[in-house]
Amino acid sequence: MRNGALLTLRAELVRVATSAIAWFAAALTLLVSWLRVYASVVAERVRRAEAAASGRELTSDLEAGTAWPMLVDGWRAGLMLSTAVILIAGARTVAGDRESGLLRLGVTRSTSRVGAVVGRALVGPVLVAALVLLSGLGAWIGAVVTGGGDFGDQMMFGSPLFAAEEVRESLVLAIVIASLGLAAIHAFGVLVSTLIPGPLIAVAAALVSVVLWDVLKDVVGMDAAGFVFATHAPTFDDSSPMTEMVKISRGMSDGVISDEVQRKGTFFPAVEAVLFVGLACLAIRRKRI
Repeated sequence: MRNGALLTLRAELVRVATSAIAWFAAALTLLVSWLRVYASVVAERVRRAEAAASGRELTSDLEAGTAWPMLVDGWRAGLMLSTAVILIAGARTVAGDRESGLLRLGVTRSTSRVGAVVGRALVGPVLVAALVLLSGLGAWIGAVVTGGGDFGDQMMFGSPLFAAEEVRESLVLAIVIASLGLAAIHAFGVLVSTLIPGPLIAVAAALVSVVLWDVLKDVVGMDAAGFVFATHAPTFDDSSPMTEMVKISRGMSDGVISDEVQRKGTFFPAVEAVLFVGLACLAIRRKRI
């Protein structure tokens, strides 16, 4: 199973690397992150111009550490898009190859059913790492090159707010938790892809499930929602630690990634991702391919 999984992983990575759609998704992720920063830079310039024209004085802006809000806004936007990309990729992988006959061919010639599923699931962390880095790169280019910000200590009215090291540590923690959530999102997509025949139906079912959870998590309550993997991924109704990073990056005192969020965000998505892959392996052994 191990050799079959690694063989499948190598084949899937080659397929991703040579896919025009994959390159388009990568470019779009980087572009969206940059565009989010560019939009905020333009909006800020308009706001300053309006204030100057009316004789008003702006007193609520950071005087130093101005790149942090732009970086977080852009990175968060890229990660939201990445959630959709990762989910679609996971939900299509087994169902699409089963429909095309590629899954049957691979199982017949070189790997087991379980190896075929595990190999495809292992692509998830690679995709997550790539999209997280691309989102961060686009946001960094926007914050430094386009926005001209600095990554120093945050200052307002001459008083320090957060040290650069504090913001950096919080951002790293938020990105780690978001990445684990994204990995679990991909594993969930693989499970749906294994259970549901047909790539279009599998993708639709996975997307509807995550959107439905976005709608219901406020009803459930955020304490209970923290046990669910999708809560920690940057969805379009974002409740991941990146929402707190928006506050922290602007020097707001109520911005904090609590110990409870940290514990749940680093434990449950990882455990649930493994569980999803395990269930997918059990399901594929009983499915016709």
